[in-house]
Amino acid sequence: MGSKRILRAISIVSLGTIVARIFGLAREVSTANFFGTTSIYDAFLIAFMIPNFFRGLLAEGALNAAFIPTFTEYVSDDPARKEAGIEIFNLCFTLSLIATFTLFFLTLFASFISTGIISETSRWWQVWILLRFTFPYLIFISLTALNTGILNAHKNFFIPSLSPVILDILWIAALFLLLPFFGATPEKQIFVLCLAVLIGGLGQFLLTLIPVLRKGYKIGLNFRFSHPVIKKMGRLLAPVVIGVAVTPINLLVDYSLANLLYEGAVSGLWYSTRIFQLPLGVFAISISTVILPWFSENVSSKNDAGFIKNLRFALKLLTIILLPFTFGMIIFRQEIVSFLFARGMFSGESVSLVASPLAFYSIGLLGYGGISVWSRAFYAYKDTSTPVKIGIFSIIVNLVLDLVFMNLIGHSGIALSTSLVGITNFIFLFYLFNKKHLRIGLRIMKPTLWKIFISASLMGVTLHLYKNALKSLFSLTLLLFTGIIIATLVYFLFLRLFSLNLKGD
Repeated sequence: MGSKRILRAISIVSLGTIVARIFGLAREVSTANFFGTTSIYDAFLIAFMIPNFFRGLLAEGALNAAFIPTFTEYVSDDPARKEAGIEIFNLCFTLSLIATFTLFFLTLFASFISTGIISETSRWWQVWILLRFTFPYLIFISLTALNTGILNAHKNFFIPSLSPVILDILWIAALFLLLPFFGATPEKQIFVLCLAVLIGGLGQFLLTLIPVLRKGYKIGLNFRFSHPVIKKMGRLLAPVVIGVAVTPINLLVDYSLANLLYEGAVSGLWYSTRIFQLPLGVFAISISTVILPWFSENVSSKNDAGFIKNLRFALKLLTIILLPFTFGMIIFRQEIVSFLFARGMFSGESVSLVASPLAFYSIGLLGYGGISVWSRAFYAYKDTSTPVKIGIFSIIVNLVLDLVFMNLIGHSGIALSTSLVGITNFIFLFYLFNKKHLRIGLRIMKPTLWKIFISASLMGVTLHLYKNALKSLFSLTLLLFTGIIIATLVYFLFLRLFSLNLKGD
């Protein structure tokens, strides 16, 4: 239950996350080389995001909220219960096919209507065309989520964790092997990404289906939707869908508004988000995922002191990791983007389109990290409604701030809006948790947090001076990597000088 066990668990989870993030970043680096921040790639990203929006609702939302908790009751060696489990699997398989195919045909119909009305010069004309080819991805990925639910219920997590990597590998392979066969212009070559998405979705489905079949399950259609388990899952799913929809809605609003601005605005936000989410995904999500069992254990045993101690530890650990990333990504934004993407179709203008929003996204890094921890604190108290209510409120705030700031500083304003929403949500979660559940009393943490902030600030000043002094003498790669080493040494030197005690209050 102590800090060492939490740190060890975080390290294990982070390692798996890092592997997935590396493949994801390699995919983005490869794509940037061929498509840069072109208008057609802007259109593709929105066309790819729309099926992912429904994926979050129908697949992963249903999986976490309704399927796994219900299906786990049927994981047994008893033949009768196993047969019932196969029936439920087939019912869900059938429902998934009906729902996703219905959405696909509705989208196809809307695509033909829309392209017949709007001008071919419109940015949205390209989006509607590409949706015809990207939307079927939803069919495969929803079935993949169902397979994942079966495997997770059997406590098999390894194969599902590899599933996203399949899409990344096939995406990269398609770019390097198939692109020459799709024409000479980005407008024609973009369809190689559509093909990659479809093959990748099929690959994810097949990868997760094989171990499901080995466990004795069989694919079949079952239309007995009056089954009591289906009704039970429906009751569990309905309220959670609202909460699951918040983040995808905000993203769709952000990218749709960016598509109204200028060429490269959507791509600029997309690439900068990929960089911004690296430390968030590796560290914040790992910390919050690992800390939840400790939170739940503290709550069930009514150990308020242990809960407060673990929460403070998680927040301090989060701050000590993410704050230097915030300073580093703001100061070295141009160098980071250039090192990762500046080749092929990714021009100097593309670098600027990505570097600017990256700085504004970085402002909200600690806020979003804090949200991931605070939301788990609410979950430990079986309070899912409060984070959902705050999330719904954030949709309105995000839209208003987007409209205000995009008119002032373009697509960077959308990134700034995202950061401000994250910080606002963090404050609301902190306030409402203290009011509804347990008074945490973070004032005792102030000395520690100030030590971290001052150390990170001094690191930032050192990094800024180092960059300005040597950028004309060093190559980009040498400047970036020596800067990272020096920043790390300076940061931990100051933490040591301040005698930071992470375990204490």
